[in-house]
Amino acid sequence: MRAEDCPVLSTTPVDGRLAYAEGVFVGYRAWERAGTRPRYPFGHGLGYTTWAYESMSVRGCEATITVRNTGKHAGREIVQVYLAPMGDDPRRPRRRLAGFAAVTAEPGRAATVTVELPERAFQIWDGGWRTITGGYLVEAGRSVADRPLSAELTLP
Repeated sequence: MRAEDCPVLSTTPVDGRLAYAEGVFVGYRAWERAGTRPRYPFGHGLGYTTWAYESMSVRGCEATITVRNTGKHAGREIVQVYLAPMGDDPRRPRRRLAGFAAVTAEPGRAATVTVELPERAFQIWDGGWRTITGGYLVEAGRSVADRPLSAELTLP
């Protein structure tokens, strides 16, 4: 998709008007839809240490993630959890932020956090909120562009 074809990436008024036709495809959702990468992806942060994403388990509507501080300094990390519907639906973004949580750890230490996947993360607006059942990929990482952990979840 070309930037000109994506309303969020094309901000040139036509006949003095700027159409807001992007719907739910704003921010990182628009960049993914257009197949382009911004310089700093959504969720990108800076810190004084590094982190390894070690494991994730999904039970019901909760994701439990373990990360380890692999740097030389104590630090804080925002663990982000995204939901990606299995299958292609042009009305829905490829993925959406479902939840996040902060962890802190000393060098070499691991921290585990549980992030709730709220019902709204599985819903779309269709004249009212409607839950979309089926398969989802649950992804965890430090930004929308860096999601090293994933697990499948089926919503009945």
